[in-house]
Amino acid sequence: MSDTLALASRLQAESDDALVSLLTARHLAKRDLRDFFDLADALLSPDSVNDALSHLDRPTLAALAGASTPLAGASADLKSAFTSMLAFEADGVLKPYDGVTAVLESWPLRGLPSTAELANVPAPEVPTHASGDQQAQADVRAGEHAFETTVAVTELAIALAQAPARELAKGGLAVPDSKRLAAATGLAPEQMNAIIRVAEAAGLTVRDGASWFGSSYAREWVLAPLAERWGVLAAAWLDALPEQIVGVLQNRVDSVWGQSLTDYLAWLYPAGGPQLTAQIAELTLDAERLGIADSGRASTAGMALLCEDQAQAVELVSAQLPAEVTTVYVQHDLSVVAPGPLRPDLDATLRAMTQIESHSIASSYRISASSIAKALGAGYTATSIRSFLEGISSTGIPQPLEYLIAESSARYGLLRAGSVVPEPGELSGSYVRSDDRELLHTIAVDQNLSSLGLVFVNGNRLVSRFGLDTVYWMLVDARYPVIAESDSGNPQTLTRVQPAESVPMSSTKPVEELVNRLRGSGVQGGADTAEAWLVRQLDLAVKNKTAVLVTVKLPNGTEVSFPMVPTSIASGRMRGTDQKAGVERTLPLASITQVAAVSPASA
Repeated sequence: MSDTLALASRLQAESDDALVSLLTARHLAKRDLRDFFDLADALLSPDSVNDALSHLDRPTLAALAGASTPLAGASADLKSAFTSMLAFEADGVLKPYDGVTAVLESWPLRGLPSTAELANVPAPEVPTHASGDQQAQADVRAGEHAFETTVAVTELAIALAQAPARELAKGGLAVPDSKRLAAATGLAPEQMNAIIRVAEAAGLTVRDGASWFGSSYAREWVLAPLAERWGVLAAAWLDALPEQIVGVLQNRVDSVWGQSLTDYLAWLYPAGGPQLTAQIAELTLDAERLGIADSGRASTAGMALLCEDQAQAVELVSAQLPAEVTTVYVQHDLSVVAPGPLRPDLDATLRAMTQIESHSIASSYRISASSIAKALGAGYTATSIRSFLEGISSTGIPQPLEYLIAESSARYGLLRAGSVVPEPGELSGSYVRSDDRELLHTIAVDQNLSSLGLVFVNGNRLVSRFGLDTVYWMLVDARYPVIAESDSGNPQTLTRVQPAESVPMSSTKPVEELVNRLRGSGVQGGADTAEAWLVRQLDLAVKNKTAVLVTVKLPNGTEVSFPMVPTSIASGRMRGTDQKAGVERTLPLASITQVAAVSPASA
């Protein structure tokens, strides 16, 4: 019995859930498969087998190649290879399919270990760390990296909430957005793709089309304590790791990572190839970036994350992070300096009425007329602004700031924007109105607003064909003291449009549809499968005009073989040319017991 027929019969006996898992694990969910024979052929193809073997560790590969392990005593990984259709059971022993054996035997030609080397080549030596003093130093540096990255991701999430970043078709952020986000995070532009990756893993960013936005969860995350924010990022890093690599790291928390880890994983997963190498490099860089490791050494918090839990890791890393503060220095030049990381809720409120200038261990903010207008537009009043600043300032409120708050609040509302209810001869869209005609003339000729196409319809009113959101936010960005108003003339609060959180479709739906198609291919199990296999072989012979050896069971019970070139199959019969007798024969399919390939020359 051929491997294809045997595997097809086995696949038909599997449950739908098992087939969904198999197709997903073997990356065949998107293949155009007509029946279980196609699926069996796809599973046994060299490319598919190589892909499956690349995820098996060396002991499992050696056991698979050895073909002598009883199923009852097989390791979990070897049983997984069995359920992945790389091996079958014969007399209680696991044996690889011929297609798998052929791939393993071809490995030495590709620079991969032979079946003997899989079992006999020992693992590379594991270098260990030298002293506790080095661990303490590594923890300090890891804490610095954890702080820097957590702050950077925080600034990234806040920046994306204000304006999205564009993703290029070839991958990576557009240069202007990389520079903008780099200025916000304090890191180099070339690091932004990595920071986006860290944020995405933690669910803090969402991609909608070609743009990155801050997620709704990010708004909650930025208000958490610094150590807890780090814990979310670190846990997301851990969750993104393949399970087998997590196990390796857990066993090597007290040893050197770096090149040693790369060499060991290359030994452990000999067929991993460039994909595994790139994955190791990425996880190592992100581990260093997050303070889970430093210079090839797992930090104490990193050890806790790998071997204990997130809460323990957060507790340990908090000792390495600068303490959060609740007071600031408000200075006469209208700058605000926080001597340490400001408590998140205070930081969020302060940002609502200032512009952030730098955010690190010590952060600085700047108060201006436009920032006060921004706070007023968000619903704050002169009294609440003054009260908040008095509550967090250890230096009181200087007189220049008092004047600025009073002047800005008096001027606030001088400019109002709303949606147009079209009147005869008036453009639809939105309007900007003010009693200050000079201010309206300034807006009308402002080059930064020229794309809005603002035109006067009377001395106190400009209109634009664009909607209220567009006009309002462009005026805000140009630092005009504008408020949005409803149709009734009452102030209303606008927020920048965010994409709806994407609801992922069921990732198994396409696979389930494929399983249903396979089930509906018309071939049932048992004898029907064997008959369909014979028909399949004959169909291929008809299509390719190749000779086959057809064995037929005669009425008296004996069997006879004919070297045939099939020409058609119809109505339960096969018609073809007998290569030996030189005559045309018609044979009933029900009498055919075997079809084997044969060359015409040997017939």
